[in-house]
Parts: sequence; C-alpha cells; structure tokens
Amino acid sequence: MKQIITLLIAVALFSFISCSSDNPNNGIEQIEIVNRTTTENAEITYTTIKISGEIISDNLNNVSSRGVCWSTNPNPTVDDNVINSQNNILSQTINELTANTKYYFRIFAINNSGVTYGENLSFNTLSLNDTVWKFATYYPPGPNSIGVTLYSRVDLYGDKTTRFDELDLPMHCPGCFITFGTWSLNGNVLTYIWEGNNPNSSTYVYTGILNGMTINGTFTHPTIPGTWNAIPLN
Repeated sequence: MKQIITLLIAVALFSFISCSSDNPNNGIEQIEIVNRTTTENAEITYTTIKISGEIISDNLNNVSSRGVCWSTNPNPTVDDNVINSQNNILSQTINELTANTKYYFRIFAINNSGVTYGENLSFNTLSLNDTVWKFATYYPPGPNSIGVTLYSRVDLYGDKTTRFDELDLPMHCPGCFITFGTWSLNGNVLTYIWEGNNPNSSTYVYTGILNGMTINGTFTHPTIPGTWNAIPLN
C-alpha cells in the first residue's frame, strides 16, 4: 500500500511540473501598457489632446483590438468614447473635445484574456480666459464693400469682457475704433459682441466654431455681413 501511495504522489507531482512548464501563465497572455504622454510633453489645444503609448505582449498577434478610451469621468472603459489604433505603438489625437474641460484617458488592449487598461491619465483642454487673438474680418464685395480683410487684436478676458483694436497694418487705424464688449462660449461655439453685452445694439456680432487653435465663423453687420477667422496672437 505504501508503494502505491508513493507512486500516485510521484505521478501527480510530475503532471504538475509538466503543466507549469508548458504554460507558466495558466493560459493567460499578459499585456503591458506603457504610457508616453505626460504633462510636460502633452500636445493640447482647445479641442484636441494627443495620447501616445505602447502595448507590449508575448504574442502581439493575439491582440485583437487596441486604442484609447476617454471620458469626463475617471477610469474610462471601452464602453465610453473610443478611438482604435492599427498599431501597438500608439499616437492618437482625440478630436472634437470641449474647451476648458478635464478629460480622462486610458490606453487599452484586448486579447483572448479580456481587456487590459493602462494608467488613468487626465488633462485639461485649453481655456479661452485671458487670451489674445488676431481676428481677420472679411467684408465680401457688394454695394458697400470692394472686398477687403481687416485685421484686429481682440482680448478675451476671464471676466467675459473684451477689448478690440485694429492692428498696425496698411489701411488700418490702431486706436481709432477701440471697443469694449463681451464674449461667451457654449460648448465650442463662441459668441463675441463687439460693443457692450446686447447683441441687438452692437454694430458687430461674431459667431464662430472653436477648432484646435483656430476659430472660424460669420459676423452680422447692418450693411456688410461677412466671415471671419482668428488665431492666437503671441
């Protein structure tokens, strides 16, 4: 009997060693996710943020899906917003974000063992508060215009007030038409009232879409409505 028990123990021990050697992870393929985006190197605009990283696995061929998920709540998952990548070295620009908003990001990878997430990252899109812009106001040809673009400096202050002045360029008059108005942002739609805070009494009312580092839109005027765009003025 003692010999039989010893033999059974030896067989069991041999089987255990053989399984552990052939499959040390018990069938689970490990994935490591390395984030490359930091506060120092993050490429951030008013509506975009770039997330970079790398997916490392013993068998990358078994990674069926990978990319970046994001949300305004911590620890986003693949059930939130997702942008997929074709490569295991990722460099993904997330577009159509809202200005002055905090977002959370995680790189993810999916294989036959499930979903693996990287570190929970958080970044803020840029704010328009206390920024200075170069406006290009285009007056199309018509009864009251030959078609011309005038350039101006517009300060957008944190208290939602503004200051307008023309730039020192040919056909311009710096200091001649300084006005103080107001601005507001609804999502990424900017409304800029040239004078005061009442759009019905202001000569100009600008409306535009904030995208990346530019704003494009239209303006109203009693006789010469037209289009405009703006870029940050350094």
